[in-house]
Amino acid sequence: MAAAPRAASASTVTPPFVSETSSFAHEPPFKPRRNPAKLWTIAAIAFASFIILIGGALYAFGTPNWLQGYQMASVDDTPLLIELSQKQDRRTLPDGTEYFAASGTIINPTASEQSVPPMLVILRDASGRIVYSWKMKAPTKELAPGASINFNEAKLDVPRAASQLEVGWADITRQ
Repeated sequence: MAAAPRAASASTVTPPFVSETSSFAHEPPFKPRRNPAKLWTIAAIAFASFIILIGGALYAFGTPNWLQGYQMASVDDTPLLIELSQKQDRRTLPDGTEYFAASGTIINPTASEQSVPPMLVILRDASGRIVYSWKMKAPTKELAPGASINFNEAKLDVPRAASQLEVGWADITRQ
């Protein structure tokens, strides 16, 4: 006697095209937002912590060897010379403003090409106090061996008390 095939119940067999989740199931209407202020606060705290750690490491161990070779050249090391003109131009314009022109020559006495740093012009009163100063761009970036170049720059509204002129190299490390 042959066994009769068993009938499969509908609850145990699922067709392959039916999914477990319904496309009509309830979903929230929007995703919850992230708090941007909280994210920026966390980022700021992380950045501050990083800076403090780097500063502490530099204080404790000093600068690394590879960084010590990258120091800026001091303007005291430049062999260039500045010669001021004997006659500096100073006058009062018809509208009452003071006009002052500083002029002179930059000389390279060496046998090699030199870079020319910016110049600092200082005006002092009769007692030696600084009453006015400005930074002057050099007329050229490089100066050939044994060469010289003239400079001339004028300013308006300089103090009337200015009587002494000094021209030197500006400190490029403090810019």
